[in-house]
Amino acid sequence: MKRILIRILYEDWFSNELRDGVRYIGIGYLLIPLVLFVVYLLVAGRRNGLSRKELSSELLWLGAIAVAILCLPLVANKLPVQSMPVFGWGFMLVLGFIVATKILERRAQPMGIPKGVIWDFCTYMLVAGIVGARLFYVIQYRERIFDDKTGVEWLKAAVNFSDGGMVFYGGVILGMLVGVRFARKRKLPLLLLADIVIPGAFIGLGFGRIGCLLNGCCYGDFCSLPWAIQFPPGSPPFETLVNRGFLDEMATASLPLHPTQIYSSINAFILAGLTMVWFRYRKHDGEIIILAFLTYPVTRFVLELLRNDEPGQFATNFTISQWVSMGLFVSGWVLLFYFKKYPRPLTPLPLKLEPPETSAKRISAARSA
Repeated sequence: MKRILIRILYEDWFSNELRDGVRYIGIGYLLIPLVLFVVYLLVAGRRNGLSRKELSSELLWLGAIAVAILCLPLVANKLPVQSMPVFGWGFMLVLGFIVATKILERRAQPMGIPKGVIWDFCTYMLVAGIVGARLFYVIQYRERIFDDKTGVEWLKAAVNFSDGGMVFYGGVILGMLVGVRFARKRKLPLLLLADIVIPGAFIGLGFGRIGCLLNGCCYGDFCSLPWAIQFPPGSPPFETLVNRGFLDEMATASLPLHPTQIYSSINAFILAGLTMVWFRYRKHDGEIIILAFLTYPVTRFVLELLRNDEPGQFATNFTISQWVSMGLFVSGWVLLFYFKKYPRPLTPLPLKLEPPETSAKRISAARSA
């Protein structure tokens, strides 16, 4: 567990020191990966025949980030804090987003979907996933979160991500709604788009679960196996075990627990590989959706049996995630029988998509006529 990976010092360029178990580095180190990424973009763009004008959007964003980094030391003495923490969960979330988006970009381009569309879609999915996951958690634990809170305190509690609390299925539900809206607005074949991006969702989940391990959430039940893990005092598993009377508050570590975060991460990466391979052999659009609905709920249901961070719901021993898993599993079978009766042929590839400006001009002309 390591909630804070490093802290970035605003006032120093290239300092590197260890304080209270946390590595402090100067802000100048952030320029190194930024420069390497610019070089990568230019080399990759030249290899793919792209001009700098075509890469201007990404280069502009990187330039803005570089300017912000260069300006921070100049105003560091006026800031309320002199360092910025890099949280393990947030870092893995961003890393998973970048890796998944780059993989989906490479998968989508041969099919006629521009990389800009994939980046837009993944950005929408990232925001929808975070909002939906937090919203699901807030609704599920509303009594504990909003107890004796009113007004501004209520709002702060709702968006207090540092306190933990996100449910993956909440992100899935809101993400599906936003994805349908995105596909219709961009005039993309919905089933094909879903088949393409589902592996990316599993990749992002795989990185996210590693972030859960660093954060100390989504922990498992007692484990006597050699690979059991223990968490330090102050961590969510440690505090929960103390509150439940299973652990002395003066203990130096929690009881050995199942590393369910690692199980979940491995499961997600395996499903990402499975859905990517299956995509090559599918005979109808929508097959990857069905595959995801029939596999992930089963594995998630089983993993919930090894976890110890959520109580049963609806007067049963089943957690809320297990109930949603059962619902998705049934939905997968409904989709399977429906597509067997009304099969969706494969969309001809590559897609012939209109550039956004062309589509806007055509719509404007039609309205004026």
